[in-house]
Amino acid sequence: EPTDSRPFAPRATAVRHYLYENADDGPEAAPRTIDMEKDEDGVWETILPEALHETWYDFTVHGPEDPGNWFYETHPVHISDPYALVNDDAMGKSRVWQDGPPPDPLPGGRPPMEEVVAYEVHVQDFTDLLPVSEDEVGTLPAMTRTGLTNRHGESIGFDYLVDLGVNVVHLMPVQEYLHYPDDEWQEVFAEDSFAREMGIDRENYQWGYRTTHAFAVESRFRSRGSEPGAERDQFRALVEAFHQRGIAVIIDVVPNHTGENMDQRHLLLNFNVQDLPYHYRTDEDLEHIGPFGNEVKTEDRPMVQQWVVDQLVHWVEALGVDGFRIDLAGQIDKQTLHRVMEELPDDVIVYGEPWIAPSDPEVRANPDWAWYKADAPITFFQDDARNAFKGSPFDVGDPGWAGGGAGPGAREATMWALENRYAEEPESTRGISYLDIHDNWALADRYALDEDNNGLNGVDLTAMKIAGGLLFTSAGPVVINGGTEMLRSKGVAPHEEFEVEVAGGPVAFKGRDDTYNLRAPNRFLWDSLEPGSDAAEIRDYWRGLIALRMSDHGRVFRVARVPEGHYQWFTPGDRHLLGYLVGGEVLVVTNNGAWDRKITVDLPEGSWRRVANQDVVDLSGVPGPDARLSGGEQELGVPAGSFLVWVRE
Repeated sequence: EPTDSRPFAPRATAVRHYLYENADDGPEAAPRTIDMEKDEDGVWETILPEALHETWYDFTVHGPEDPGNWFYETHPVHISDPYALVNDDAMGKSRVWQDGPPPDPLPGGRPPMEEVVAYEVHVQDFTDLLPVSEDEVGTLPAMTRTGLTNRHGESIGFDYLVDLGVNVVHLMPVQEYLHYPDDEWQEVFAEDSFAREMGIDRENYQWGYRTTHAFAVESRFRSRGSEPGAERDQFRALVEAFHQRGIAVIIDVVPNHTGENMDQRHLLLNFNVQDLPYHYRTDEDLEHIGPFGNEVKTEDRPMVQQWVVDQLVHWVEALGVDGFRIDLAGQIDKQTLHRVMEELPDDVIVYGEPWIAPSDPEVRANPDWAWYKADAPITFFQDDARNAFKGSPFDVGDPGWAGGGAGPGAREATMWALENRYAEEPESTRGISYLDIHDNWALADRYALDEDNNGLNGVDLTAMKIAGGLLFTSAGPVVINGGTEMLRSKGVAPHEEFEVEVAGGPVAFKGRDDTYNLRAPNRFLWDSLEPGSDAAEIRDYWRGLIALRMSDHGRVFRVARVPEGHYQWFTPGDRHLLGYLVGGEVLVVTNNGAWDRKITVDLPEGSWRRVANQDVVDLSGVPGPDARLSGGEQELGVPAGSFLVWVRE
């Protein structure tokens, strides 16, 4: 196929295209340099008749020394291609790449939003301690390696995830993102004891919310020793493997800011040079604004809007993904998100954060651009449900209803969250419910037993079970933070924040609240899954809750619109008690208090089988008192700290 390069630089006077044989060749070694031609839209183009698969390339962009310009005449750098399919890490050259065919689609189609049970997971965190070869640790191939067990013989890795029963895997960022070069990083951290303890003495570990090349797969996720570009094949193989097991794959995308201005640095990778004031929101001096160093300007910028749409369509069509979680989607203008939804296939799964507001006051004040929950163009994270179930992540003293909260309004807030009875959610699919996510404290640390809130030292299992029970019996889509179901804790991370000078500027370590660049606290501790352990107990309980939700009985939770009276409530005077009958098919009774209680419920006619108590969830039935019920009024015993479920047979 012909090779087509088309960087957008509307105020440039010239753009030169350099082709190389090797990634580390200097400009003087470029066998070909091409003066590109500009069209009426400010796009510079090179069309070469031959296929240049695996050829390396970059550009120089030339122009006047006007304010806001970072052209070659004042800043003589070569830039990479923001549309590159392969890049040499974040700061290197781009590579021409011809893809193979996309993965086969998900058999039976993608799950509708109301059916989504998503599992958020980071490739490196999930695979860091798997028993795979050194070449595969932390990589895409390790994510789908089958037959792995821990030292106790428990299934781990891919098999574990499949057995858990979720129907969507939500990968944290896999687009090429900023890492500081290893040699510069190791100059500071190679002999540092804190860095060694946190697993960051050899590399700049990141979650990836600093995209540099939105069309490329993160190059550090390919197996070591493989050729640059192999990460694309390995990603497609990952999608294929999950599809074959009936699991959709969505990815976390970060189109609201880019990696060029993280950590108080001003890197000249692509957009900063091509045209900074066009691509980013700026102040009156044409300087970047925004809490993350820059803020992508999608409003009034057709080519930036096109970049957002193009990258999402590319990941669906070329790489086979089934949807997206959009980071800080509230910073992206409403019209761009509407266009995204129009351009993507109707069955693609899309949800994102409705926060934070754009930093530009004109954008923030324009109702055609700014939005929040009530006028959300996409499904949004419903933090009100999170706060009701387990308490605000910003107030450790708030345990939520699952942690025993029974103050004024606590039970009522939980009822609203279960039913999605929010004004901004006329359909349950407008919001997605959750307990914890990669940000803030892990749920195991929120419910830790020690004063240090370190879940590695013991966790309130009752609170964990009730929290999971509430989430999985709520209406509409849900997402869980991968590892929460096995008590994954950030307990080894420090509480305090501090900065270190490295790689030409500061790097902030934010402690346990935000472990975005601390490797050890985020690892999956697979060997903690020992028969009889707390981790295995919660895994089994949550796995049972997921099975209940995905069963025929659980269809009462998987509804796009909650009918009037779908949740029937039983609310005795003791606010530690709550009962609810869902769709006439599933009865839930829970006691978050410290004493055994009784509750009176009224059931439809039929035979009712208990499938969950405070110890186990089993669809075949759970023995003991009240294991079988008949229709009509019933007085039930509700042990302290219990979550009980019956289904109508």
